[in-house]
Amino acid sequence: MKAFCPGHVTGFFVIEDGAIIPEKRGSRGAGFCTELGAVADVTLAENETIIYFGDEPVVAPVTRRALDLFAPGKFMTVKIEHQLPMGQGFGMSAAGTFAACLAAAVELSIQDPKYAALKVTHLAEVENKTGLGDAVAQSVGGFVHRLEPGIPPHGEMERLNIETREAVFCVLGTPISTSGVLTSPDTRARIRDSGEICLRDFENIPGFDEFVDISWIFARDTGLATEKMIKVLDSLGSMGKGSMVMLGNTIFAFGDADAIEKKFTGWGKVIRCMVAENGARTL
Repeated sequence: MKAFCPGHVTGFFVIEDGAIIPEKRGSRGAGFCTELGAVADVTLAENETIIYFGDEPVVAPVTRRALDLFAPGKFMTVKIEHQLPMGQGFGMSAAGTFAACLAAAVELSIQDPKYAALKVTHLAEVENKTGLGDAVAQSVGGFVHRLEPGIPPHGEMERLNIETREAVFCVLGTPISTSGVLTSPDTRARIRDSGEICLRDFENIPGFDEFVDISWIFARDTGLATEKMIKVLDSLGSMGKGSMVMLGNTIFAFGDADAIEKKFTGWGKVIRCMVAENGARTL
């Protein structure tokens, strides 16, 4: 069985991981899903679970933990292809895990396979401190506003009425450790202070321009945006505007995609893709 899960880019957020019940942990924030994501191919096995990224067998602690949560004692061969770079804020950890769990859930005839996959993916991400809200957004696609942390029925989100469009990304350097950011008291405090203001402002006018503008304010106010990011995005001028991909050494921009791609070329790896209209699904 094969399944696909889109990538997800967070623009701004507030960490909400203090709840006793794991299903209530997560984040509030806003972001968008990408048509590029992860594809997983799952087949049942007899005595061992082996997970591959491409052709390489890997430990994949998040995916393995998620599979163990809803299929203890079951063995599988899992092959995951990531269409976007790992560790650059595209939600690839969640995407690969979600796709694998969705395919496994269908293979095992688990009731409500999409919700089952969402639940264990989110729990494994929170437990491993690799993400706090990607899977929730990836379940629906589009531009997503996460109103309350966690997964349904505890968490609450809304898909925003923003038309899909093409995004241009530029990977500017080596990956950023999500767990390193999420466990730093100073960084968490800056994210909380700036994120609360950004979320309040966005809730007043939850539109496309506001999303991009507030994302850039958040990236700079928290100190997460590097000088290089600021220099490259400031150089866009009338071509478009963008912000930092949370949490990665990557920027995104919307506008004149051809001109933006040309401007980004030379700074790093350039990727173009549409905002995803749909969430995780079987293939």
